[in-house]
Amino acid sequence: MKKKAKKKKSKTIPRLTPKQKDFADKFIEIGNATEAYKSAYVTDRMKPETINTEAKRTLRLPPVNDYINKRMKQIDEAKIPKQKEVLEFLGGVMRGTLKITVETDDGVEEIPPNWKNRIDAAKELLKRMPITDDPITQAQLRKLNAEATLAESRTNESQDKSGRMRKLISKKSDKQLEEMIQSIEGGDSK
Repeated sequence: MKKKAKKKKSKTIPRLTPKQKDFADKFIEIGNATEAYKSAYVTDRMKPETINTEAKRTLRLPPVNDYINKRMKQIDEAKIPKQKEVLEFLGGVMRGTLKITVETDDGVEEIPPNWKNRIDAAKELLKRMPITDDPITQAQLRKLNAEATLAESRTNESQDKSGRMRKLISKKSDKQLEEMIQSIEGGDSK
């Protein structure tokens, strides 16, 4: 006799219905499950306790819960400005194309930012976009690189259990790196 193979039931999460979506959207908007349930479903003949119970039950349904969590994450991410958005804002302030709404005796007016705000915006933009063809900036970068290489070399030397010195970046010794730093520092003070 042959045994019949049992079919496995696959657990699929049911899709979000239009009413559940309306409920979830309203819940996100107002934060009250009972009121969200009343706006999404017909509740004229329901007792307040039943509405409350059904609202909580609907809120716990996997598709509704997943939808709410995804939407809340999207909303939170939208609140944090992206780098491009910050740069565009600072550029608009610096150029004076971004207007500020102020209330005056004559009514509401849109005015460009004042010179102090524009200069501050330009400084903030420069912090984010260093000038690499400037000789001072290049010297500072060389100094930082030499200091980092020296620190790494010293760290590697102390970590080397067999007492062998590891050579880094162009096989320069610590003494050569220190001399580079001294020459750069001496060149900056002129």
